[in-house]
Amino acid sequence: MTRLSQKLANTLPRDNSPSATRAKIVIRRNVLDAIGAEHAHVFDAFAGSGHMHAAVWSAAASYVGCDEKFFRDDRLAYVADNCRVMRAIDLAPFNVFDFDAYGSPWEQVLILIARRPLTAGERFGVVLTDGQGLNMRMGATSTAFAKVAGIRAVLAGMGAERDHLIDRAVGRLGWLMGAKIERRWEAHGKFGSAMRYIGLILVA
Repeated sequence: MTRLSQKLANTLPRDNSPSATRAKIVIRRNVLDAIGAEHAHVFDAFAGSGHMHAAVWSAAASYVGCDEKFFRDDRLAYVADNCRVMRAIDLAPFNVFDFDAYGSPWEQVLILIARRPLTAGERFGVVLTDGQGLNMRMGATSTAFAKVAGIRAVLAGMGAERDHLIDRAVGRLGWLMGAKIERRWEAHGKFGSAMRYIGLILVA
């Protein structure tokens, strides 16, 4: 974790309530500012009722959401399973992907790695919410996370090493996409699944 991400993790609220929403907004604004709003084309895989769109992504050059539930608003969105959508559509038009999963966002990350090659010099944004704290304390994680991190899905002591394993997965995400992690911001939820909120800027 960079000094900046450590500072953010220490100063942003550490719970899964409205204060966590503020942390998510700060991270997304950082990603949007780093890409440049006029250059940002966002795919929001867990779009929900549109809080992040209203707070941040509405300022992007373009936005497409995805959610299994239909919301009657002005957003352009797919009403479908996001993994099926990501496997079916052209991902090339998007340079910011928001994976605000309650549990594991790593199946979506695997699809991104497989289907969205980067061009030389391209700047690319990824936002992740990881809520696997409870499972990892029991020594297990999602198969997709294990594949990205290069570990077994069941591993003794996983809970104690969670932050190290997430760092490993983030690093390998960059490597698998042929890019370096230029910027990283992170905040932690305190209770329950101890959510991890992460924003990344990759440069190919």
